[in-house]
Amino acid sequence: MTARFALAAVGLFALACRENYRIGEYVWVEWEGRDYPAYIVEQKSKGKLRVHFDGYDTRWDQDVTLERVKGRVVGQTTPPPPPEKVARAMGREPEPSASAGVPSVYNVGDRVRVRWRGSVYAGVVVSRPSPGKLLVHYDGYGSEWDEAVSEDRLVGKR
Repeated sequence: MTARFALAAVGLFALACRENYRIGEYVWVEWEGRDYPAYIVEQKSKGKLRVHFDGYDTRWDQDVTLERVKGRVVGQTTPPPPPEKVARAMGREPEPSASAGVPSVYNVGDRVRVRWRGSVYAGVVVSRPSPGKLLVHYDGYGSEWDEAVSEDRLVGKR
């Protein structure tokens, strides 16, 4: 197999695995480190969507890459508190985050379950890169899939 053929095959596989979203779909979108429910209101380009965050004024609409879209919302949702800049603009004090001195229940080495795109994956906490974030290595996957996740994505310890 030539290198050119292998590269083309990998590219086709990546395109085939990418989710196809449509205008009007209700999806989870990463915003300021947390996942929020949003509606797709426009397709800006092949890899960029315009979204409207559910429950927020249109001034907070954003153009997002597909990497920030975490999957479709299934069932009822409870969105996290508004991002700090949004809370301040609304005249409210932002809710304290994990970085506000609340100790974490997770430690390096803990076996955890992580929510990702409607599924739950097993992993282990390998470090704490910042307050409220944990670097997780997923069981059965290479280190290229390691991910810094906020604690609100953890389903619990295993």
